[in-house]
Amino acid sequence: MHRSLTMNLSSLFGIGFAMIIFSSSIFLSTDNYLFYFNFHAILIVIGGTASAAFISFPAKKVFGLVKVFMSRLLGYNRRNYTQVIEEIVLLAKAREDGFNKFNEVIQNIEDPFLKEAAEVLEWGEAEIDESLLRELLENRLETFYTRYMKEANIFKVISKFPPAFGLLGTTLGMIALLQSLGPGSQDSIGSSMAVALVATMYGIAIANFVFIPIAENLAAQTEEDHVNRRIVVEGVMMIYKKLPVQFIEENAKSFLLPKERLESRAS
Repeated sequence: MHRSLTMNLSSLFGIGFAMIIFSSSIFLSTDNYLFYFNFHAILIVIGGTASAAFISFPAKKVFGLVKVFMSRLLGYNRRNYTQVIEEIVLLAKAREDGFNKFNEVIQNIEDPFLKEAAEVLEWGEAEIDESLLRELLENRLETFYTRYMKEANIFKVISKFPPAFGLLGTTLGMIALLQSLGPGSQDSIGSSMAVALVATMYGIAIANFVFIPIAENLAAQTEEDHVNRRIVVEGVMMIYKKLPVQFIEENAKSFLLPKERLESRAS
C-alpha cells in the first residue's frame, strides 16, 4: 500500500507541476497574457484531436480512456512484489497441510491474479497435465499484458494528433494573415502571427504534458504488472509440483533485483 500511495502522489505531483510550469511560462512571458487563451486555437487542437481519436478507435475505447486514466494512473496500482511473494509462500505452506487448509488460505489472498491462479490448482486432483495447466496460466498472463499495453498504445497514438492539429491551426491563421495583408496592415502583422502560433503551442503542450507522459506511465505499469503476474505463474506451477517451500520462495525472489531482495528480507 505504501508504494501504491507513493505512485499516486507522484502522478498527482507531476500533473500539478506541469500545470504550474505551463501557466507560469505564459504569465511571465508577456503582460498581455490573455491572447494565449485563443478560443479558435483551443477548439481546433482539442476538437481535432477528439475527432481523430473517434475515427481511429471505437467510441467505447475513447470514453474508456478517462476510466483508464483515473484507475491506472491516479489509482493504487503499483505492484508490491514482496507482498505477492509472501502470499505465494503462504499458499505453498498451506498446500503441504492439505487442500482444506489450502482453500482456507486462498480466501485471504489479496492479489486477485494469484487468487485465481491458486484456485486453478484444485484441478491438479483431476490429473490435468502440467503443460496444459501452464498454458492456461500463460494465456491469462498474456491476455492482461496485451490488453494493458493496448491502452498505453492508444495514448501514444493520440499524442501524435495535438501537434498536427496545432500546426493546422497555425497554417489557417497564417493563411488568414496573408490574405489580409495590404496597405497599412504592417502594424498588425506581429500580433496576428503570435495568435496564429498559439495553436501550435497548445498542440505541443497537450502532447508533451498530457498524452506522452500518460502513455509512458501506463507502459511502465504494464511491464511491472507483467513481472508480478510472471512471479505468480511460476510460483503456482512450483506449488503444483509440490517443490520445497524455501525453493519456491527463492525462485520467486529471483525476479527481483538484489536491492529489492534485501528490502524483502528486511520487511
